[in-house]
This record gives sequence, structure tokens and C-alpha cells, in this order.
Amino acid sequence: MHRVEDAAADRRQTMARLLGACGWLAGSQARASGCELPPRLRLAFIPKSRQAVEEAAYGLLAQALAEALAMPVDLVAVASYSAVVQGLQAGHIDVAELGPATYVQMLQGGAVARPFAAMVREGEVLTRYHSLLVVRSASRKRRWADLQGATLNLVDPASTSGALLPRKAVLAHTGQALEVFFSRVSYAGSHTRALEAVRSGRVDAAFVSSQSLATALLHKSLAPGELRTLWVSPPLPTDPLVLRKTLCPALQARLGAVFLRQQALLRPALRALGMQGVVAVDERDYAGVAALLSGP
Repeated sequence: MHRVEDAAADRRQTMARLLGACGWLAGSQARASGCELPPRLRLAFIPKSRQAVEEAAYGLLAQALAEALAMPVDLVAVASYSAVVQGLQAGHIDVAELGPATYVQMLQGGAVARPFAAMVREGEVLTRYHSLLVVRSASRKRRWADLQGATLNLVDPASTSGALLPRKAVLAHTGQALEVFFSRVSYAGSHTRALEAVRSGRVDAAFVSSQSLATALLHKSLAPGELRTLWVSPPLPTDPLVLRKTLCPALQARLGAVFLRQQALLRPALRALGMQGVVAVDERDYAGVAALLSGP
């Protein structure tokens, strides 16, 4: 019995020495090439739903990545969309999920990260979603004109469907700036909280993503027919996963392989996030978002 335990301990020590040697070699190669090979991979996501639910689901993703990459993966908590971008720019975050407009804005400012994948609800195509303007079904507000002087929830200043496109939509449909047309405008911080604010009557209306509405109905935090949609945006590509460009090419390639070719390893995390799979993306997939943001 002791021999078996001693043999197992010897194997663990040997593996530790091999990993240490590999880490030293990789570090030397990284220094020589000028790329970055962090001792721990740091993952972050934009806040969209309830924090505890998201942390649990993305925690599963971090755990699956750690096992697949054979390196520690930390989940970095952030309070806003802009905090994720700032973390990427400061080198404090290595891999992140961004909103489409958040990515485009970062790209226009000199992107430090590139999109490489997107988690989708339909297996083999880039999922499309919409920005929605919702009110309670019992509300008498049925047209844009009925909303003048109403109270409104947005999601986050950098949210594609929950702020940026809505600003353009309000101006296009009413001829007035959003803060002028509505009597009070506030940020909920997440799509889930914006939906709840409308449902509970704390605000008259909210702009949210179609994905968040579908998730709320699926999880029964909203009853079917409880809210009514007054406006639907043009289709938008789903949120990109981005990685910092200064990460060593071998690590970037390994990350891409795990997300795109070894999805079975991520299946529990994908299910927890309500996703079916992962598809490859690049800058071209978000060119339409840039056009929407730059349009009238």
C-alpha cells in the first residue's frame, strides 16, 4: 500500500518538475518574443443578468478553461461595461465577453483585443438579437407619442441594445433627444433589472435585448404576455468573446481551440449560460454595428 502511495507521490513530483520546466521555457520564449504569458488567465464578462447567477455560470466556464488549458483561470468581477474595457486596456483582463457596440467603440479607439468567438443559441450561425422597447401589457402607451414625459430605464451607458441604439431610435422617431423626450431616465445596471423595473411599475418603459426577454420568460421571472414590445431594432450580432492581442500566439491558439474545437469541455458552462455552442467571429462580423452607430 505504501509503495502504491509512494509511486503516486513520485509521479506527482515528477509532473510538477516537468510543468515547472515547461513554464520556465514558455516564460523564456515569451520574454524573447515580447508577447505575454500570464501565470493566471483572467476572464471577465459584461453584467447582463443577476450577478449571482452570472458568476455561477461564468465560474463554470472559468473552471472548464482552467482544466483544458492546465493553468489557473480567475473570474474578474466588474461593475460596468466600461470597466471590462478598462481592464483589457490596463492588462488586468485577458479574455472577456463584450457587447457588440462596446467592442466597436474599443476598436475605434485602438483596440487592444480582438474578437475570436461568440457563444450562440443556434449551433452553426452567428446568432442575431434585437434591442426592444418594452412596457407593461396593461399600459395605455402604445405608440412613441404616448411615451412623451414617461419614465425610462436604460441598461448601461455602453450597452448596445440597452442604451446606444435606443438613443438613436428615440431621436429618429420623436425628433427629440432621449433625456428631453422622457421625463426621467435612469440606468438599471443590467437587462434583468431593467425588465424587473418595468414589470413592477417602477418605470413606464425600458430598452432591453431580445435575448434577455427570452431568458426571463424561460426562467419564469416574467409571465408570458406580461410585457408588450413597442419597438424592435434591426438585427445585431451577438456578444463577442475577445482576447488581448499581446497574449503569446500559442496561448491565443490554444484558447481558440478550446472554444471552437473542444466545446464538449465547455458544455456544462454553456448550458448554464443558456447557450448551445460557440462559433468563430472576427472584426468583419461587427462592421454592421459600426454602421448603425455612425448612422443618423
